[in-house]
Amino acid sequence: MNVVRIRPEADIREAAESAFEQHRSRILRLLPHAQIEHVGATSIPGALTKGDLDVLVRVGSHDFDAAVQRLRGLYAIHQPGNWTATLASFVDRQAADPPVGVQLVVAGSPDDRMFGTFRDAMIRAPQLLVEYNALKLRHDGDDYERYTDAKGRFVCEVLARAGSRGL
Repeated sequence: MNVVRIRPEADIREAAESAFEQHRSRILRLLPHAQIEHVGATSIPGALTKGDLDVLVRVGSHDFDAAVQRLRGLYAIHQPGNWTATLASFVDRQAADPPVGVQLVVAGSPDDRMFGTFRDAMIRAPQLLVEYNALKLRHDGDDYERYTDAKGRFVCEVLARAGSRGL
């Protein structure tokens, strides 16, 4: 069983920011026109995290397939069951402190909006961050699958609220 351990993002903020800059530079060498953002809990001040870094790579629709191939040269494929025509995910198997995931999306697609919208909602709506942190604390020490299922439901709820209220 893969167990999730939760901690404050502040505990790894410096390491996450350093790792983000390193991965950003690596990716830009391969995809010079990509837009690259730090997303996920380590990008949200005051959030709780399982301690990984999430990197969002945005490309145009005409560049997506080539970007997938180039990123496969740097990273291992991750969660292929979640891939869509506008989303591909990767993981750096060498990175440990922090672990690093890379989400490649087509700019402007629903997959693209999901990442930034969620991050921005957490930053702008403190009560949502309180709810998110409480969810994470409930799953500290839990099985990874149970944690990701619960977190996925929460993300969907926040995105639905953001769409209806303009969070």
